[in-house]
Amino acid sequence: MRKRIYRNFIGLVFLSAFVLSTILSLIFYNAFKSRVYLDVRESAQLVASVLNSAYARSDMALSPESSFVEDLEFIGENTKALRITVISPDGSVIFDNELPVYSLENHSDRLEFRSALENGGGEAVRYSTSQMTETYYYAILLDDGNVLRLSRTTEGITSIFLSVLPVVILVTVGIMVIANYFARRLTRNIVNPFESIDFDSENIIAYDELVPYAKRINQQKQEINSQLAAMQNRSDMVLAITNNMREGLILLDDTGKILTANKSALDIFQENEDDISDVDILHICRDIDFQNGVKTSLSGSNAEIVWENSGEYYSIFFSPVLSADEIIGSIVLFFDISDRINAEQLRKEFSANVSHELKTPLTSISALSEMISNGMAKDEDVQGFAEKIAEQARRLMNIIDDIIKLSEFDENRIVRDFEHFDLYSLAQSVLDSLRAEADAKALTVELFGQHIMAFADRQMIDELLYNLLDNAIKYNKTGGSVKVTLSESEAHQRIAVTDTGVGIPLEQQSRVFERFYRVDSSRSKKTGGTGLGLSIVKHIVEYHGGYIELASAPETGTTITCYLPKK
Repeated sequence: MRKRIYRNFIGLVFLSAFVLSTILSLIFYNAFKSRVYLDVRESAQLVASVLNSAYARSDMALSPESSFVEDLEFIGENTKALRITVISPDGSVIFDNELPVYSLENHSDRLEFRSALENGGGEAVRYSTSQMTETYYYAILLDDGNVLRLSRTTEGITSIFLSVLPVVILVTVGIMVIANYFARRLTRNIVNPFESIDFDSENIIAYDELVPYAKRINQQKQEINSQLAAMQNRSDMVLAITNNMREGLILLDDTGKILTANKSALDIFQENEDDISDVDILHICRDIDFQNGVKTSLSGSNAEIVWENSGEYYSIFFSPVLSADEIIGSIVLFFDISDRINAEQLRKEFSANVSHELKTPLTSISALSEMISNGMAKDEDVQGFAEKIAEQARRLMNIIDDIIKLSEFDENRIVRDFEHFDLYSLAQSVLDSLRAEADAKALTVELFGQHIMAFADRQMIDELLYNLLDNAIKYNKTGGSVKVTLSESEAHQRIAVTDTGVGIPLEQQSRVFERFYRVDSSRSKKTGGTGLGLSIVKHIVEYHGGYIELASAPETGTTITCYLPKK
């Protein structure tokens, strides 16, 4: 209220000052303009009487060659604010004290000239928008038939207003400063009695009109305090029970509106307590099973569901609250079972993937060995079958070795064996071991960078480089290239492997480090891939405290960059 009164008072003063300044400007301008017009008319009458007297004495009409011109020039020099013009009846200019007559156009179309010919006198006002000036013209018909016209140019109302604007602003500021002082003082005098009201006592109220309201407010205050005390006791009791609960708990009334919710429940729905208080629970969660559970509990029966929310899984119990066989509400209890669900899902996926991956080579080995043992294979095919059996056995051993390595990472059974070694030399050694596979596909394999001394598990980094280069060669195009770049910064040592292979679609890039995930399973089977190589690479990098970046595009190639922290 204080601010409102103050703003209204200041606004009224400002509006009054503005209106007053505008009105006074208009009054002064009109007075000034009237005075100028009167001066021009009086001067015109005076000059006309002089010319008429001279004409009466000489009986000679005014012309450019007459002696009257000298008299007009003398008059014009002594009235510099006035412009004197003599116009003949045909509109041509005979005399002008400011411009040569030959430079002036015919004035027969001038309003004041025509009015002077017809009525003996005339006036006109013309405004220049470019210069913001106003010119007043007054014309009188002379006795010799010519027309005398006097004019004076003054500043327009806009120009005058702009010229006095600084003064108006200064005066307005002064008025506002004074008004500000009185506005604050007046506001304080009005508001202070309201702010000092003690609703517990009626005797110190400044305004008698407020006494009935004070009584009513005091009564309502006591009622509200009593209700708040009861509600606070109830809230404290509930909070004492639920404050340290890990499980989410929501209490509902018999209509399904939320009475209270503990912090765990608020975190599940990502809500604030103020936002969900006294809100229908069905507006917070619109899952059909959840809503059916609420309705079941409010009808008097228990219910239980498993609910998924943003990747988290909860086991939810709905229980009715009874009082004298009457349902007065419901309790909704949340148990986070995400770890159990995810673990079960991982076990299922891992078991299914392992079974599938092991079954394929075992099936080939079993079929080929049975053909040999049953004598179904020809003598010339036995060696080929044996080679295929050996190939599938190697693939089976690779899968088992990779699974064992991942199992060691999962169970944290890796023995820390860090040492200092030359990363460049290790990368060169891995490249040399895969040179035959690269030559078979006519690949250009290059190593760039510098000799970097790393402090890490040498065997793991060897396996990391081998898996990255093995993938870069297997999934490359014939005649392509593989580049290994080693570099370091103040914080990391960087291993980047770039190939010109088939690439990885954008929608699959987030999954290539999952176990047994293949972008193209048919190509992986042809190349003998297990689908575990990149998963092992990721585990090795994370084991060393680093991270991986992937950049790829289909049919363009892939770059996998491993960042290892410097020790």
